[in-house]
Amino acid sequence: MTNESTQRELPRHRLWQPVTAKWFATVFGVSLAYAIIRYHLAGDVPWSHFPLFIVNKATALAATIFVASSYLIGKLIRWHNHDTRTKLVVIKFCGLMGFSLAIIHAFASFTLLTPAYFAKYFAADGRFNVQGEIAVFAGVVALWALAFPAITTLPMMAQAIGGIRWKRSQRMGYVSLIFVLMHLIALGILGWIAPYEWQWWLPPISLWAAAIATVPLIFKLSSLSLNRKDIPS
Repeated sequence: MTNESTQRELPRHRLWQPVTAKWFATVFGVSLAYAIIRYHLAGDVPWSHFPLFIVNKATALAATIFVASSYLIGKLIRWHNHDTRTKLVVIKFCGLMGFSLAIIHAFASFTLLTPAYFAKYFAADGRFNVQGEIAVFAGVVALWALAFPAITTLPMMAQAIGGIRWKRSQRMGYVSLIFVLMHLIALGILGWIAPYEWQWWLPPISLWAAAIATVPLIFKLSSLSLNRKDIPS
């Protein structure tokens, strides 16, 4: 039995299917491999910090890729345009997987968020400095905003809140990406502008995540601009 025929026999709205399993394996696998190369092999992070510190970095990058992809599939990413059902399943999967990985990243980060791991985000008295406070604030707001499209993805929500409110809730993902970008800038801007410090000239994961988060925002702004031009004055 082929993967294609197996996929047809799966429940219509089941999210974990061969195609979504491939998405997860690819996105998380690439994110984890890059984190290992950038911070263990090229960098000097001990392997003892792999289970939480490095996996958390990969989780953050994968979460950003999934959320961004959920707003780009069918628009910029056209791999599933031939099959509407599969496309909708992948969009929903990417959004919910991005949200779930963002939650894992948030819990792991708060566990790690100490001067021992991130001294540059703390003042001498042990409290956050401005950089740390902006990063944490933006991260919390980003997760809050992402909860709206995640919750309204539930099957009964479109009917419960109405089509207009449902669409507005889905658009909160763009708000989340804006705050993700703010979060990443606060965390990594000083490292981004010092490429001579990059191990093996590999950009930090935060820079990759920022670039990926920017793509749906630019695409959305371009779409809004084109729609305005089409409206007769």
